[in-house]
Amino acid sequence: MNEALFSQVNRLQVEGGTLEYGVTGKPGAPALLLLHGIRNTKLLFAPIVPALAERYRVIAVDIRGHGNSESQDNSFSFERIVTDLIQLLEKEQLEQVTIVAASFSAVPAQMLAIREPKCVASLVLLDGGYYSLGEVPGFNREKVVERLATTRFSSVEEAERQFAERYGTRVMPEGWMREELLKREDGSYGYRLPREGFSAYFQEYSVHSQPELFQQLTCPVLLLLADDSFLSKDEQQFHRQAVVNYQRIVKQAKVKVIPEAQHLLMVTHPQETVNEIHDFLSK
Repeated sequence: MNEALFSQVNRLQVEGGTLEYGVTGKPGAPALLLLHGIRNTKLLFAPIVPALAERYRVIAVDIRGHGNSESQDNSFSFERIVTDLIQLLEKEQLEQVTIVAASFSAVPAQMLAIREPKCVASLVLLDGGYYSLGEVPGFNREKVVERLATTRFSSVEEAERQFAERYGTRVMPEGWMREELLKREDGSYGYRLPREGFSAYFQEYSVHSQPELFQQLTCPVLLLLADDSFLSKDEQQFHRQAVVNYQRIVKQAKVKVIPEAQHLLMVTHPQETVNEIHDFLSK
């Protein structure tokens, strides 16, 4: 399936691990670097990669600990993600990229934009990165880590069926979750990211100092949001205030909401997501 989605799949040795990423699209065109959400892989972008590839050079990464990107030393941090991505940019000789980052990866995406301002032309943040997870009403990191680390499916097909019930998978290729899951000794399937990875990434997303981070951003930003009508009243209020705070600090940020889209909006509303990215980058 990687082969069908990407014209090539490359592996890169990074400190304490290996990074796998797919490349497709127009070689000389502006480059897009796609970063998936937690427990997913580069295949999360399957619904939008073909349309983006018509206009851009597309590079989609398995973030450390996910899919076929290994962390031999079980070291997980946003800083390590940034370092991995800098090596990837050097390897692919990418002098300028737009980063399209989903959910938790929107934080290291902004860190990378600050670290390498000449290299990151702009940011597209897909429903993440504009708040600290630890402040979200009702969020309990220990419980979420425990739930995800112990989640088991009877098969890849069962995992995809459950995903389809939540998000709909009219646009997801069969077997797309295979690289997201690991077969256990008892024959069941669990997420490939180990407990240490869930714990470390959620901890960083919970405590990152947003104002200090956001104040350093200089590139154009598109914050593309899901429809918050799916959230509780408390969560709605929190996220709306977080957006206001983000815009107050990141004055160059444009904020768009895709009506009826869920958190993984590239899955539930792929065409609208592509349209917003095109529109933002063509101005």
